[in-house]
Amino acid sequence: MEKIIQHQDPFCSGAFILNPNQEGYVPFKDNSLIYLTQENNEGLKRQILKLIDESQFVLKICSFIITDKEVFNAILNKAKQHRTAIFILTQLDDSKLKNTSELSNYLTEEELKENTVQAHLYCIKTLYDNGVHVRAATTAHAKFIVSDRSIGFLTSANLTTPSLVLNTETGVYLNQTDAMDLDKLFDVIFQRGTRYRQYITATKKKNFIGQSDLNISKEQLPNTEHALIRYTYEQLTHNLYEEIVGMICLAEKYIYLSTYSIVGLENLPEFQDAITNAIARNIRIYVFCRGMNYRNDHLKACEWLNRAGCHIYADLYNHSKGIISESKGMIFTANIDGNHGLINGFEVGYILNEQQRMMMFELHKYLISSSVYIFTANPIRQHFFDTYSSYEKTKGISAPVFPQQISITMRSGLSVNHAELLERPVFYAQTKDQKFLQAGASLYKCNYHDGTFHLISKEIMKYDIEKYILKYFNLKIQFN
Repeated sequence: MEKIIQHQDPFCSGAFILNPNQEGYVPFKDNSLIYLTQENNEGLKRQILKLIDESQFVLKICSFIITDKEVFNAILNKAKQHRTAIFILTQLDDSKLKNTSELSNYLTEEELKENTVQAHLYCIKTLYDNGVHVRAATTAHAKFIVSDRSIGFLTSANLTTPSLVLNTETGVYLNQTDAMDLDKLFDVIFQRGTRYRQYITATKKKNFIGQSDLNISKEQLPNTEHALIRYTYEQLTHNLYEEIVGMICLAEKYIYLSTYSIVGLENLPEFQDAITNAIARNIRIYVFCRGMNYRNDHLKACEWLNRAGCHIYADLYNHSKGIISESKGMIFTANIDGNHGLINGFEVGYILNEQQRMMMFELHKYLISSSVYIFTANPIRQHFFDTYSSYEKTKGISAPVFPQQISITMRSGLSVNHAELLERPVFYAQTKDQKFLQAGASLYKCNYHDGTFHLISKEIMKYDIEKYILKYFNLKIQFN
């Protein structure tokens, strides 16, 4: 069976394409209400460095990963002064740190390209050797700092250079009462919810990380019913997720929702019901995320939101997270992710005061008006190719060039997903000695010669190789 596809044919799935109504980029002006990372704006990083520098007797840091050299050196110098007790809650689980597929749910593509795991382990080991108290929870993804038990700062940013220099990130100070509650939450997780508690040095090049059994119950976690903090901790409490759902249910005019990724909505039925019911009440829902056309799970969830009636916008670098209605606002550390975080990890959120809410409202309107992409159902293929050409130019990617007329053939007997090849974008990738095509959730090893890709075998999805969109005027697919 032979199928011929032309560049003016539509895809049968949704995708992010260039936003024709995008306004020119001007950095959003942050202030003491909301601190930001954006291009040419490192206000959030300056606050983190200030907190570290000014901490007097105890400093507590929760971050999935720590690799930024300036932040690392600030913590190290503080530790060497021997005047401030420093505690770090982080990630040391090999199953997450060395699994690129798993890491892609927690780190941005910029962070993944930075040899992040090795840099993180070096930073943590060095800090540990200099007297910093380090423990790790296997599900920790929250990002916050508590200084002297009463100054709290919550942020969407990992302590990495991309998050503190390039990505769109947000951060806010907590009021003193809630900062003290966050301090208590840190203590409970650090003391009872951490599996990795010590380094055991075997040689100069090899270290083992001592493990211990978890010993934490719901009764030991802080009760934040009358506080402004919300959090998810594994299976014990999900009041962060419940707050997000509740805000959507109670909205009377609009919802603005920002996140890095949107995946696993089938595991968040309460969220789906809240969205569906809000749209039925004529609530306007605007979603701002990162335009990741290469992540099939992200596109699948965006397709659901689009069909439900949400308006979805995106840019190249968003990593901020928050939700705003006409009466309430919250910043949080979790992605809208039913697989990792919202219902099974350690994530934290903070309900904003009215001034902060208004500032976040203005920020979300600005992010959408200046967004590079808009999610579109069934876009014309050429529009998608144009979007990727712009993406490659912005990112400085030198994509391989193929003929305008290309073909895909396949080994006899090879099982392929016809719908994915016909209806979704096809990506090309290569390593030193292998070539691949990806369509939807399927990856195939292939040979290439003179405009023809020949599929050889189906492979396990790879997340650690650069993938390029396959552009064409005409694509001929020869199925077995």
